[in-house]
Amino acid sequence: MRKLLTMMLLGGMALAACSRDQGAPADLAGAQQDRMPSQAEMDRVLADGPDAALRKIAPFDYLVHYRTMEATGIMEALGGEQRAIAALKALGNAYERKLRGAQADAPKIIPAAFDGSGMDSGFVGMGVGAFGGFIAGGMVGGAVSDMSDEQLGELVKQGPIELGGKDGGFKVQFDERGNVDQTIDFDGKVAEGLTGKVKIKVHIDACPDASGKLTVTLNVDSQMGVVGKPGVGGTVRSEFKLERFLDDDAHLMAQDGDNASMTMNAGGAQGGRKQSFDVRMGYGRESPGGYQDFGNESGFSIFHMDEVRHAAQLAEQSFNYQRLLAEMMLRGVGKGAGPWESGRCIDLRVTSSPGKRSGIKPNTAFDLEAMPRAKADGAPAGGTVTAALSGGASLQPAGGKVRADAKYAYAGPTSKDEEASIAFEARSKRGVGRATLAFDTKAHRSYHAEGGLQAFHGTGTICDLSKPFTISGGGNTVSFSPSGEAGGSYTYQGNMGGIGVYGRGTYTASADENGGKITGSGNGCVKTPMGTRCANGTERYTLTPVETCETP
Repeated sequence: MRKLLTMMLLGGMALAACSRDQGAPADLAGAQQDRMPSQAEMDRVLADGPDAALRKIAPFDYLVHYRTMEATGIMEALGGEQRAIAALKALGNAYERKLRGAQADAPKIIPAAFDGSGMDSGFVGMGVGAFGGFIAGGMVGGAVSDMSDEQLGELVKQGPIELGGKDGGFKVQFDERGNVDQTIDFDGKVAEGLTGKVKIKVHIDACPDASGKLTVTLNVDSQMGVVGKPGVGGTVRSEFKLERFLDDDAHLMAQDGDNASMTMNAGGAQGGRKQSFDVRMGYGRESPGGYQDFGNESGFSIFHMDEVRHAAQLAEQSFNYQRLLAEMMLRGVGKGAGPWESGRCIDLRVTSSPGKRSGIKPNTAFDLEAMPRAKADGAPAGGTVTAALSGGASLQPAGGKVRADAKYAYAGPTSKDEEASIAFEARSKRGVGRATLAFDTKAHRSYHAEGGLQAFHGTGTICDLSKPFTISGGGNTVSFSPSGEAGGSYTYQGNMGGIGVYGRGTYTASADENGGKITGSGNGCVKTPMGTRCANGTERYTLTPVETCETP
């Protein structure tokens, strides 16, 4: 399992291989529901790869890093504008190569008047975070949604998945609900004299909280310095957060259904004086009109007056494309239904009265109850339950949604040797849960078994020849594993009179209302003071009918 996820992590990096153009998502100034990415936009990213969207995030990253270099003395220390741009581009490319695991460098295009555009390769900030988040989103969809609870539990017990070396790498951690926390950190040092260190933290919820909220966060801490000049440096920190809400049918809400925010802080020190600049923008349920704030300065103005409008446009472009990619991360990157619809988040507990559902009499009446509970906290999930009957005879209510906890009346199959099943599905703002109850009127007769081979003589009660049973005696127990009522395999192990015995084989069974027999053939071994002795043998048991007994 660990190897599989490691391969998926590496495969997720390769997903960003294409670099085609694509239409822009809705802008920040639109109505809230119109700002949500359309299915066509997400399909386009899946078809073309995420590179085009990531490239739309990069210009604002580069511009902020460049202005930070200018304001904190990094540009001067590197020898001027052109050298600073070349160094920044080289650092971005180094980060991208580490993300992709590639060796080849990308072309460098440096405009005479740098405004953040023209940087057609490399990621230095939020683009790195979005890239890493896309990897994590693919893991949520491709691994967590498809795992059983046992597989996920084993993965959680093994601890974080880690890749990388002394200059950085990846760490991914899952919790019991399938939520993902990913950390990416890299050190960079380029020939142009610029050093860098970037740390990205990604969190993606697989299951919603009690309010139906799902959260994606991308945190990036990007530090820059100059080789040989420890007093010169700057930092750009950013966070993008998307909060989405489910309705009572476990669907992402289209109206008043999200909060999205982006914050960025750029700062450093020059001549012993600390300087900083903050950018905030977003929208949400309490601020549907959106907000933008470029005004929190301390010590310097990062953007020149003639480029404030351009910077705001780049920031909004970055925000919108991060919003698009975050939505895809939350949905599991192309898996269709989100991970909260996989059954991972809800334990749908279904009971019947009477409890016995196999070997029942025709027309047996049942009272059923379906109780969805959130796996995260065990609380009632609310919402509704639907039930679909396959086979005979009748279920009431017969169709549609029933408020949880849902109660049903069921009449079992009307004739002997019939089967039926009821598939339940619970949907709420806590997610989706599924469960099935099976019923049959097949004659499952019960028997008393007695017999053995040579020194072994055992007895046992068999409630159902199609389910596992045991025959024991004299310190030895034979465990039977049916492949059907007609036979299967067996193993035995024990200590008879101080001598260890063990063996295995296959068996056949034939029985009716008058009784029957079991015949087993296999290899058995005895541990003696002179060594272990093994031989083939045949065991025979006689079956005598008894009153029906309950099966677990």
